[in-house]
Amino acid sequence: MKNRFVSLNGAIALSAIAWLTELWRAWLDMMFEYPGPIVQARVDNLATLVVTLIYTAIFSAWAYSMHAAMRGSRSGLIATFALNAFVWLAIPFGWKVAYCTGDCVARAGLFFNVGNWLNLIFGLLAGMALGLQLAQKKSAGQAEYNI
Repeated sequence: MKNRFVSLNGAIALSAIAWLTELWRAWLDMMFEYPGPIVQARVDNLATLVVTLIYTAIFSAWAYSMHAAMRGSRSGLIATFALNAFVWLAIPFGWKVAYCTGDCVARAGLFFNVGNWLNLIFGLLAGMALGLQLAQKKSAGQAEYNI
């Protein structure tokens, strides 16, 4: 019996879980880390808007790439792999090694640590499963991907 997580459906499911955990992590960042009250300076509000637009663009592109990959698009699969890797390296992995070192992890609290660890785990698993899908060679007479 085949392992479901090595199939295209399993790889996309892991990427969707990584997407959801990173969306949760981004929500926590927006709630607790970025400035937001109206009484703050316009520059802070503009910075929050820019960060929000960047997050929205990345999450939208990632969701669309997963949709395209499920429909058999190799470029969608490549984009899903690239966006998963980019977000995994930039946010949860970068948080552990660069952004939040030392006693920052202790101050971050339970929600940040759980969100970060979930995204580290599912992002890595999704990256491995998507990488295996990309490594599969298309053979004559066989469907493009192992669904």
